[in-house]
Amino acid sequence: MAGPSKEGNLAETLNFPAGALARGLEGGKVKVTVVGLGRIGLPTAALFAESGARVTGFDVDPTVVDETNAGRCKFVDEPGLGDLVKKHAVGRTLRATTSPDDAFDSDFIVICVPTPVDQGKTPDYSAVRRAAEEIGVRLKRGTVVVTESTVGPGVVEGMIGPILESKSGLEATSEFGLAACPERSDPGKILKDMRSLPRIIGATGPGCAAAVVELYRRALGVEPIRVSSPRTANAVKLTENIFRDVNIALSNEFAILFEGLGIDAMEVIDACATKYNFVPHYPGIGVGGPCLPSNSYYMIAEAMKDGSIPYLVRMAREINDRMPEHVVELTSQALNAVGKTVKGSKVTVLGVAYKPDVRDVQLTPVEKAIRRLTAMGAKLSVYDPMYRGETVMGMKVAESALEAAAGADCLLLATAHTEFKKLDLKALSKAMNKAAAFVDGRDAVVPSSATSAGFFYCGVGRSLVPPERREPTEAPNDTAGAGVRRRAPWPRP
Repeated sequence: MAGPSKEGNLAETLNFPAGALARGLEGGKVKVTVVGLGRIGLPTAALFAESGARVTGFDVDPTVVDETNAGRCKFVDEPGLGDLVKKHAVGRTLRATTSPDDAFDSDFIVICVPTPVDQGKTPDYSAVRRAAEEIGVRLKRGTVVVTESTVGPGVVEGMIGPILESKSGLEATSEFGLAACPERSDPGKILKDMRSLPRIIGATGPGCAAAVVELYRRALGVEPIRVSSPRTANAVKLTENIFRDVNIALSNEFAILFEGLGIDAMEVIDACATKYNFVPHYPGIGVGGPCLPSNSYYMIAEAMKDGSIPYLVRMAREINDRMPEHVVELTSQALNAVGKTVKGSKVTVLGVAYKPDVRDVQLTPVEKAIRRLTAMGAKLSVYDPMYRGETVMGMKVAESALEAAAGADCLLLATAHTEFKKLDLKALSKAMNKAAAFVDGRDAVVPSSATSAGFFYCGVGRSLVPPERREPTEAPNDTAGAGVRRRAPWPRP
């Protein structure tokens, strides 16, 4: 990429510098293209349209394009998004296309394509590269290109920028803008997060940065945080997610240790949370979704290019990746405790989505557990309220938990959907083979509720204790203060 020496000219080159954006949006003159109409791209496009921009959504999937133009939204688990898409599709302030030639004549182009990791845990930036190439051959002087896709710290300056310059013949520092504004939203509450969390923006120079900051301020209603470069903006995104990944791994490590010592990890964590400088993270079957499992590998890949090895980050990934195997081992132990084995037993898996109340199975740790149980000879049934009656991972999803549990020897709760926190455990136990086991991979039920319903209960971070040895006790005093998660009383051995 060209150096920053010509940046002084960029503010004058941009179609809509910061000072002109307000009037441009009010007059419907600002054109924005969003590349990729997935879980992040579609709400991004809708919110830009809501701010007054004329928005074009570009996607390679004709079904997605047709659905968007018809005002329909497949993300039924995102509150408010369907109504917003319909409003602007009907009003023709949001339209979608599969044609690159019809998409990239805009003042701002926002890249929101997937960035997964491959089987070798290497970041796959092929979609970003293709998007940059398509944009580059059509890029016009004065346009700003913003990358929202999560990428390694060096990818915007080191890959996207050079592709745009090579394909367009323009210079990023003087003839078009280049910025990073990584998404920070949590699936299931995308619109809420976009309208409340400050965006992190880094650009190739002050003129470009000011324009992008103003665009997102107007679109989202939240004051963005400006950092020195795209590299820094992406480092912020990765750091905040890796922080969670590493701390979840530490919690999982403690959970396995405490299981062997007969200590309730949940009791330990909740007691620790009463101290002002402790940030509680909870163990479980594993970490899934498009962000956390991948983001650590983005940082590892970037570090290794520089000759560094982030040992702690790498070890945390290994710990979290092994948790589905650990939960399968707990399932085996629980079945053994009721006189059964995995081979030949029917195991009902409750939940396949990677997180509660979200219709998404990307990198779900549940899939690893299902594959392992199948290889061990278990007969599986599955229920997930987000996928009733559908086929997921080659299995037909039951219409209800009770249907899935009929004749089962073990329940494995793998996703903490809200519905699963209100299970009729006595009815489930009655429908199952005696004696039945309950393996809680997400700490979603009160152990005493499971044992009183007749289950042999175990969970991640909880010692294996037969029902007859568990007696309810008083709940500990709630001294954790506001904002600290508290649970109902659990039984102690």
